[in-house]
Amino acid sequence: MKRYSFLSLATGIVLSITAMAGAAPPYTPSQSTPKVVIETVMGDITIELFAIQAPITVDNFLQYVNSGFYDGLMIHRSTKSPTFKLIQGGGYYLEGGSTHYKSEGLRPPIINESYNGLSNLRATVAMARKTDPNSATSQFFINVTDNTNLDRVNYPDGFGYCVFGQVISGMDVVDEIQQLPIFPNSGPDDGIPYYEIDGEPYPVIVYKQQVRVCVSPTGDDTTGLGSIDSPLKTIQKGIDIISVPGHVAAGPAIYTGAGNIDLDFKGKAITVRAIEPRDINTVTKTVIDCQGTSANRHRAFYFHTGEEANSVVQGFMIINGYQMQGGAIYCSSSNPTIKNCTFAGNTAIRNGGGIYCYDSNSVITNCTFSANNATIRGGALYCITNSHVTLSNSILWSNTSPAGHEIAINSSAAPSTITISYCDIDGGFSEVNDTAGNSVMWKPGNIDEDPCFVDAASDDYHLQSKKGQWRDSVGWQTGRHTSICIDRGNPGTPTGDEPDVPANVRIDMGSYGGTTKASIPPAGWGLAADIDNNGRTNHADFALFADYWRETGNDLPADSDFSKNVNIYDLQLFCNCWLKSTVAFTAVRADFNWDGVVNMKDFAVLASKWRLRGHILPGDLNDDKGVDYFDLYLLANVWLY
Repeated sequence: MKRYSFLSLATGIVLSITAMAGAAPPYTPSQSTPKVVIETVMGDITIELFAIQAPITVDNFLQYVNSGFYDGLMIHRSTKSPTFKLIQGGGYYLEGGSTHYKSEGLRPPIINESYNGLSNLRATVAMARKTDPNSATSQFFINVTDNTNLDRVNYPDGFGYCVFGQVISGMDVVDEIQQLPIFPNSGPDDGIPYYEIDGEPYPVIVYKQQVRVCVSPTGDDTTGLGSIDSPLKTIQKGIDIISVPGHVAAGPAIYTGAGNIDLDFKGKAITVRAIEPRDINTVTKTVIDCQGTSANRHRAFYFHTGEEANSVVQGFMIINGYQMQGGAIYCSSSNPTIKNCTFAGNTAIRNGGGIYCYDSNSVITNCTFSANNATIRGGALYCITNSHVTLSNSILWSNTSPAGHEIAINSSAAPSTITISYCDIDGGFSEVNDTAGNSVMWKPGNIDEDPCFVDAASDDYHLQSKKGQWRDSVGWQTGRHTSICIDRGNPGTPTGDEPDVPANVRIDMGSYGGTTKASIPPAGWGLAADIDNNGRTNHADFALFADYWRETGNDLPADSDFSKNVNIYDLQLFCNCWLKSTVAFTAVRADFNWDGVVNMKDFAVLASKWRLRGHILPGDLNDDKGVDYFDLYLLANVWLY
């Protein structure tokens, strides 16, 4: 997200912020302590927690962090006294232009651990409380100046305020927030800070708070703190020291060699993911290059310690894996979640060029598999022995294997199942090799269409779009084609961080679906109520809609408003789409001569049937049994597609 500059601030103040930004934390940072990142509109703030000195307070704080309590709240207090400065958050959110106290999810008050000897110095983090010394719940503050008057030994009630952490990265962000003006009705010296966009005031919102350890090839596994400014060097080191639950965030780079391949979660309920800043211009590939060969075999991840769905791999491109089973990822009696990953050029000597699942219930969503190879079965994915795998919103294209170019599911002592929905699979159902005794659940939304990658030969698996595609080498551009996989993912899966344009009504298939690098669809390319993904909303979709009526849960295909509940509001949205067609569907129908583009030759076909009436007329694009101005309008909407 853009870091906003406030030109109204005095030059002297700006200089003072710059000078203070590099100040060291008041206490010596430790690599082994938990690190929480506060992601705000102004930038990230990394906090180190003192779990030994304030165990009750840290445990309470982490439970709020891990529950998502702080996500979406705002910094609701900034003090302006020259000798007493802090910012405070963790209690209020903005809705409908008004400030609201968040009581849902509030935990009981905790005892005041201010006896731990830590002082309220600049950059320390402490718990806010009421008059009762033992009344702290969720609210906390960051000291911008040395506020030692809040210490137990100096405070009038003899308790003061408990310090439980310190800022080790992002103190410049804290300073910038504290220097913002405050809303006039907040009070002259103590109130809600705000910044302006086009003259309108906005409070500082916390997008997310999470336990996070950062890694980068330029970091250091011995001295690195795991912050964005002091990262670790290898992904495995991050896994080893991260608190549970938490995120190991890998900066954009190529990761290879010891500590970055053959990675082992060791049973931890953590997420290992690529950092994807909200500023799209800073995003590049985050690649795990296994550099595997027949003589030197390596893969990216090895799950074998009972990991469950809360063990997550997200946002990596994994290339050049070479192993006996599972070229890129091997899952044995483990159930990890794998999402937004691209698998390219990985090899299995036997089965599962991309992923191998043995006795595993893995969830694989929004992934792309291309140019992977297995010598026996399952060029992209292989399942065996009591595996129950869910595959959705993914693209499997141009993978190779003698049995099941894309997917194989093999019989053994315990049959397996694979559930597939909203995927683009090269060859369709015929490329799922299913031996006797197993089950393939072929759910709605699967297609078999060229995904139109931007440049697969150069490992660029973004989707082409005439309205806007991301290309790693140049940034945003327009493409020659528009991929059918854009706006074709599960209609009930939120679009996440995809570009906020009116035409974007559904998540994309593939590894960039739900991310800032998702391609931009033309108007009308997707249709929220097209549950079966055939390009039209009709009785077949209504039958599927009825199957989900009154169901609750995540990713329900009929949940068009993403409320996790299929109800009357979704029915209203469904009715709004009734008998409508997507631009992609219309473009296919308007290509009357089947040459792959809608042009003058197709216009000639329509003109030859002008004003005619009858059944199954070429040119009758809206199926009203006549060729007229409505059909000409539809043809014009898809011109040159």
